[in-house]
Amino acid sequence: MNEFKMSLFLAPISPVKDGGTGQIIKPATLKPYKTMTLQEVYRTITANTRLQLLTDRVRRAFDSGDLSAYRALKQELLPYVTPCGTFARRRSDSLLEASGLVVVDIDHLDSADEAARLRRQLFEDPFLRPELVFISPCGQGVKAFVPYTPDPALPDVRQNAAESIRWAMDYVQCVYADGNRNSPKGVDTSGKDLVRACFLSYDPGALIATRNNLSPENNLLQNQ
Repeated sequence: MNEFKMSLFLAPISPVKDGGTGQIIKPATLKPYKTMTLQEVYRTITANTRLQLLTDRVRRAFDSGDLSAYRALKQELLPYVTPCGTFARRRSDSLLEASGLVVVDIDHLDSADEAARLRRQLFEDPFLRPELVFISPCGQGVKAFVPYTPDPALPDVRQNAAESIRWAMDYVQCVYADGNRNSPKGVDTSGKDLVRACFLSYDPGALIATRNNLSPENNLLQNQ
């Protein structure tokens, strides 16, 4: 069984600044906290009580309509992973090992119900065959970790991952967003970098393809 290893980074992803003075009160996290397997990511998403509390706080800001507060809280509070692999630092040139996964984000859905339906549709897609699918921090988006087979004609791991990211994004946009790139609903194409971050969010309904050895442990972020 492929464990699909990736790096976990603790919050914040960007420097936290004092609202009055603008001074940095907490720098961005640049080095990973630990390496995680896909199974550990799944357990964290579905069972970690600390992540549940953080997700609820971030989602309340989104539901209130204050998108600035939502974005700020998401960046300040939520841990994140680098699905494409493990890194020594949060930089593309610091790749230690490629995971064989790329991430696709589908944003700006109309409701939580639509996100739940799309989560199942993506999971059952016979071409994508994602290893993990879960609801985004806002509650109206979906994240899918999609596996790929390296192209022997592209021996560079970065080029392999980049081509796979492009294919997955184009496919999902075409099939699930009617190919309309001008619509707010669709694939987030802002991050095609190898070190692209993926925020973790609590989702007890997350779907994973590799279910071996999944125990209900709940301590991965408990003390953070």
